[in-house]
Amino acid sequence: MVKSKSGITFDAGKINQAVIFIVLGVSLRIALAGYANIEPVLAIAIIAGLVLGGVFAFFIPLAIMVLSDIAIYTFHLEGTFGWKIILGISFFTWTGMMFAGYVGTKTKPKLLFTIKGIGVFTGIAVIVTIIYDLWTVVGTILLIPWASVGEILIAQIPFSIYHILSTLIFVPLFGTGYYYLIEYGLPDILGLKKVSEMPDDET
Repeated sequence: MVKSKSGITFDAGKINQAVIFIVLGVSLRIALAGYANIEPVLAIAIIAGLVLGGVFAFFIPLAIMVLSDIAIYTFHLEGTFGWKIILGISFFTWTGMMFAGYVGTKTKPKLLFTIKGIGVFTGIAVIVTIIYDLWTVVGTILLIPWASVGEILIAQIPFSIYHILSTLIFVPLFGTGYYYLIEYGLPDILGLKKVSEMPDDET
């Protein structure tokens, strides 16, 4: 913990982890911008919510989405849209990712530290992915009123399949990666707790 002159206490370990999550999320989302719904942000959001909790669960996915959207839309990496549609889409995608972070705060951290736990955690993430996609469908219906609901739902199916596959890849990958850092990485620098140091009831 670091205490500022104003008396506000900062957890340096959590801040370091948050920076790593944000840099990783922004970099990968920009790199994968050309592949529809293959993205790491939902996985990072739910894991960040799980291991950091608090305001980080909302700030990390929001920061990733804002920074990567600026790059994506500025350099037209994902097509060209009018500002009205961009802002409308952003509301639903940003709040959807923040919801993923919130779900992470309600999940037990020790799920990351067993094979069975990773499987359960991945299942939770898949459910969150479906909810996220349905939420963005609501946004699409509101933003594109000239298309029928049926047309939008049918068009969404392949994107949701890709998104679920993305979750099935990134959640176990990042989850096991985080476990590796805790056990064999740099816990003192990042403020990580080893599995043996984590209470069973920690949320």
